[in-house]
Amino acid sequence: MTFRTLLGIALLIGVSSLRADILVTEVMSNSLHPSDSTANDDWFELTNTGLSSIDITGWSWDDDSHTAGSAAFGSLTSIGAGQSVIITGEAKGTEAAWLADWGISGVTVVALGNATFQGLGASGDQINIYNSSNVLVTSVSFGLSTAGSTFAWDAGGNFLGISAVGQNGAFKAVSDGANASPGPGKDIGSPGYVSPVPEPATVALLGAGFGLVLYGFRRRHLFR
Repeated sequence: MTFRTLLGIALLIGVSSLRADILVTEVMSNSLHPSDSTANDDWFELTNTGLSSIDITGWSWDDDSHTAGSAAFGSLTSIGAGQSVIITGEAKGTEAAWLADWGISGVTVVALGNATFQGLGASGDQINIYNSSNVLVTSVSFGLSTAGSTFAWDAGGNFLGISAVGQNGAFKAVSDGANASPGPGKDIGSPGYVSPVPEPATVALLGAGFGLVLYGFRRRHLFR
């Protein structure tokens, strides 16, 4: 491995921490709830990991078609510092029912309806977020889903895998949301909760370790 290659790796690790404040932190692309449920449609979680509120007026999103302006965010105009919001394809007006099905409160849900929401592929897809100038702000890609479980990312944008009960804040929904005869929930996720990034000490140690590797490698090649 050359010095330039090692330097490139170190730089990539450093750059990976420089992420947008707005991140997609969870995706449900294959719900197990029945089709007449108020919590069956696809959804994703958008989180402001920054220290101040962000105005998202005029922002839009799309799936793997990569077309800015394909879908808007309804009545949502800003996301507060540290706030997570849920964007779903459920019919408008079902926001309270969606929260009740998951057994949570205090989380903003924006139901866009199927006419506006870009359906997410259960076999794999993307979510791309654009600002009011149609510039890509952040995006995630995900592969084949496990029915009834979400994909999750932490507050640093690191992929955590498929959600499982008891891991990274994930739990099972309280109800399956069926209109005729509701039953116990089947979907697993952590809407409204985002796992924190690793402790700064861990990141610092990782950076220091790479620094020592680069230093040793450079000395060997300069003074041999």
